[in-house]
Amino acid sequence: MNVPLSVFTFALLQLICAAVIVVSAVVVTGSVKYVSLEDQLLEEGTISGSGRRTCRLYCRVGIGFHLQIHTDGRVNGSHEPSHLSVLELFAVSQGVIGIRGVYSNRFLAMNKRGRLHAIERFTDDCRFWERFQESSYNTYASVLHRNHRTGRDWYVALNKRGKSKMGSSPRVKSQHVSTHFLPRLNVHDLQSVRGFTITDRIKERRKNQPPLTKPPSQPYGDVNAETGKRVQTVKYWPKFRFG
Repeated sequence: MNVPLSVFTFALLQLICAAVIVVSAVVVTGSVKYVSLEDQLLEEGTISGSGRRTCRLYCRVGIGFHLQIHTDGRVNGSHEPSHLSVLELFAVSQGVIGIRGVYSNRFLAMNKRGRLHAIERFTDDCRFWERFQESSYNTYASVLHRNHRTGRDWYVALNKRGKSKMGSSPRVKSQHVSTHFLPRLNVHDLQSVRGFTITDRIKERRKNQPPLTKPPSQPYGDVNAETGKRVQTVKYWPKFRFG
């Protein structure tokens, strides 16, 4: 009886070891062949679907402007938020993003002269470095275009009148407020907090109260001799101050 039991136990152990080897092989081969969706999209030359954010970019220069992308390719700023200022920021690679106008369906781009404009197709001109500053604002510098002599980056910037500035201008620097942008709330959040009203509960209670009826023993107010209408009398009690 002992011999068959030992043989059965040995065979069972071999089967367990074989199963463990097969599972580990599957795991190893799966890890080797696994490619993330973002890497596949980048290899195919398309935009990555991860890291998408819908927001408005608020620049604190002047009275404050929201970056707008128009359907005709113009780029400027507006103090009041509008549908043209709703932007989609999507990740292209680590630290590099693209900016698309949701309403205009155009991508923010910078040409070789440093001028901002919007185009229909995503190209290398539409790639920007997104950097976080110590002031809690972000800066967006062109990946392709810069000053090749000094190596200075060209940034997305607005002037104090809300017009787009040339990124090649020597005054456009990361320290200046014209290049500082703050990504604001999501579009759904913006719609929910777009406006609010303040109601006076005391006035509402007064409106909902039934009209006052004067008891016959206590007349409500005095009667005006000219109009014949009763006038409510208000009594003012004197205030005493001690000390």
